Amino acid sequence: MNVLPSRRFLLLLALLSPLFLVGAAAAFAADAMLLALFALDALWTPAARLRIERRAPQRIGLGATARDMLVVENRGRVAARVRLTDDLPDILVREGDWVREAVVRPGRDAEIGFPVLAERRGDVEYGDVHVRVLGPLGLAWRQRRVERADPLRVMPGMLEVRRYRLLGLHNRLREAGFRPVRQRGEGGSFESLREYSRGDDPRTIDWKATARRSKLIVRQYEVERRQNVVILVDAGRLMTEKVGDRERLDYALTAALLLADVASLHGDQVGLLVFADRVQQYIPPSRGSISTLAEALGGVHARMVEPNYPAAFTYLAKQLRRRSLLVVFTDIIDAQASSALVAHLGKAASRHLPIAVALRNPDLEATAQVPARSEADVYRRAAAEELLQARAAALTSMQRSGVLIADARPTDAVPTVVNRYLDVKRRGLL
Repeated sequence: MNVLPSRRFLLLLALLSPLFLVGAAAAFAADAMLLALFALDALWTPAARLRIERRAPQRIGLGATARDMLVVENRGRVAARVRLTDDLPDILVREGDWVREAVVRPGRDAEIGFPVLAERRGDVEYGDVHVRVLGPLGLAWRQRRVERADPLRVMPGMLEVRRYRLLGLHNRLREAGFRPVRQRGEGGSFESLREYSRGDDPRTIDWKATARRSKLIVRQYEVERRQNVVILVDAGRLMTEKVGDRERLDYALTAALLLADVASLHGDQVGLLVFADRVQQYIPPSRGSISTLAEALGGVHARMVEPNYPAAFTYLAKQLRRRSLLVVFTDIIDAQASSALVAHLGKAASRHLPIAVALRNPDLEATAQVPARSEADVYRRAAAEELLQARAAALTSMQRSGVLIADARPTDAVPTVVNRYLDVKRRGLL
């Protein structure tokens, strides 16, 4: 426990310094009296009668602001003036003052909050609390450290989920099929017959009804609900690359969580598989809450290893029997480097409906467009263009094998993936 002088003590000490002009004895006597009062004030400081605890959230969404709340309970008989701060993990940024002050009355408690911003995902701990208590004479601060290790998980996408709900995206989604009424689409169970209209799919023409009524009649279908949507997240080397201040994996996890939220609104069951060189996590398709899925995604970290696509798809084949929509968040380099992904997605297309969400590399695209002012620029641009052409060829190969493609910049992953999913539901492809 440390003892520190207060501003009042330093001011009194400065005011007593002119006494040295009168006489050394008077000055030393006055300073000795001030130091004695300082010592007594430090002894009378009610630091031992204070109880400190933290009531900060253990779950925060990435990019969200939360309140790191410290509670001071005064168990003594006199009021205590306190100053507080605490140690934060490096993934949180404090907004506002680092130190805050409060007066805690006897038998009462005071809450002191520090706004914090979650800048990165991860599992970390809040650190120790540092408290200073002012003595009754206002001359001495007694400082002590309260050891704490409170867990915190910063989860992806929760802020974006709330934001999209507030923007009315879900109202549009309900119009597309969430309302508990019959929704007509191109697949699912038979709903009714109606007269043919321009633009209708010729495959829906009911020729028997057409012959009976002497005019074209088409079948209408009710879109099937409670389908399986399984999200596969590549947590390998390519997903460690930064786009702005976030990894590509962060954008993938945010889009995955938004997709899960939208799929849940449609009554679908959502599952999750995370893999790198091995399967890291698997959650079977269910109607679980979004917060549960967000917490699972909060512990996902990209690793500097090559993704093992054969292991991931072999594992999934053993776990998943029902036809499902497979949404794979990854990136494509070229046909050779991504041959395993192309092969397994093509194989999966015979039983499931796969969507490959290919997250682009903005730096690579920028390099392919940079003006060639030097010989080095020419080589860099040529290499970037070659990689982009190879990537496009790999995506084309996937499409030919029956895989749907959602090619998007990381920052545009959310609307691209959600629109692709809505298109699948509207057309009844699953």
